[in-house]
Amino acid sequence: MKNLLLLKGGGSQEHEVSLLTADYLKSIIDAKEFRVFEVEVDKDFTWSLNGDKVELNFQKELVSAAKGTKDSIDLCIPCFHGHPGETGHIQAYFEMIGLPFFGCGYEASLICFNKVLTKLWLEKTNIPVTAFMIAKDSSPKTLGEVETFFDEQGPIFVKASNQGSSVGCYPVDTKDKIEKALTDAFNYSDFVIVEKKVTPRELEISVFEYNGKLTATSPSEIICPDKFYSYDEKYSQKSQTQTNLNPEISEDKISEIQTYAIQAFENLKLSQFCRMDFFLVGEQVYLNEINTFPGMTPISLFPKMIENYGVSYPKVLNSQLLSLIK
Repeated sequence: MKNLLLLKGGGSQEHEVSLLTADYLKSIIDAKEFRVFEVEVDKDFTWSLNGDKVELNFQKELVSAAKGTKDSIDLCIPCFHGHPGETGHIQAYFEMIGLPFFGCGYEASLICFNKVLTKLWLEKTNIPVTAFMIAKDSSPKTLGEVETFFDEQGPIFVKASNQGSSVGCYPVDTKDKIEKALTDAFNYSDFVIVEKKVTPRELEISVFEYNGKLTATSPSEIICPDKFYSYDEKYSQKSQTQTNLNPEISEDKISEIQTYAIQAFENLKLSQFCRMDFFLVGEQVYLNEINTFPGMTPISLFPKMIENYGVSYPKVLNSQLLSLIK
């Protein structure tokens, strides 16, 4: 039996969602193969196991000073949404000490969490993205550049670069709101991306490695009445957003989306799994964002799409975990 460190919580606004994901993953991890050490990380980056403070040392041991115990760790699931998991910080430490871990590596996580880097990378690999520009500050010069972009493209989104998909994200429909949106976005990030606002069908797709094969599922559709899939719409119990696992999309368009998804996964050197968010505007497909550690609760779309594809998600998860320690 191998010792598996399941880290949960973290320092982002999605701390509570991480706890739900961790609970679900723990419930489907094969207890015959893995002994799970479930450690919660608080927003000050203190680690605790059953109420005791612990830490992971350079020898890949989970150490409890209070109990005087050391448990060797064979692999880790960094179950964080946002910092420090999706940002790549914790993966960098694991890579440094040689600890196998679930999910994408440091560099891929860093790139995909940064909206500027993601857009630039996708654009240079001929994967279509919506029109965008990069803002490095909120100076009058930059404000003028954004206003020119607005004049050329119409309504825009102003987004903090290093945040989740809907944190620090502001729809701007009139030019007089640009300055405030820029200022607010820079409260979250050192760089801001400004994107042309489109009115799309919002589609999500799961990409995963299983039995030596890389697979992209069919897309599911997010139907949001407010036309903006905000943080509250994602996680509030009052959300009016609906999802459709089998939307009406032509086979040619599904194939196009899957091809772009596989291309992005391979070009960015992702590992094991991710969720990709696409826009469909008329017949034009755009890849919007890549989520390297999507929600994995019982109601999350990521495992649902894999199940809908015809594969047991618990089987996928345990196969991926076992592949890390062979």
